Amino acid sequence: MILRVAIRGFAADRIQFEDRVVIDSNDLDKLLPDLAIKHAAAMATFDLHMIEIEFLDEPDPLQRFFRIGTDPSGMVEPFKIDLSRPS
Repeated sequence: MILRVAIRGFAADRIQFEDRVVIDSNDLDKLLPDLAIKHAAAMATFDLHMIEIEFLDEPDPLQRFFRIGTDPSGMVEPFKIDLSRPS
């Protein structure tokens, strides 16, 4: 299955970058760790405050977007994740 996604990085309520990628679902295990490391590092140094992943082919707006970050102002129903506890 092919997934079309837009990945956006935000800081100070402004888009800092947008990457559009086409992903073969068979390659997710290879691609996602690299993307996660890149974007988590930017948030850890406060270069970014939120990452938004938009699944471009998803018609339901409640399922279309995934957002994670340190600034909940741009998120719908944000919740806090305690990173000090092991999972």
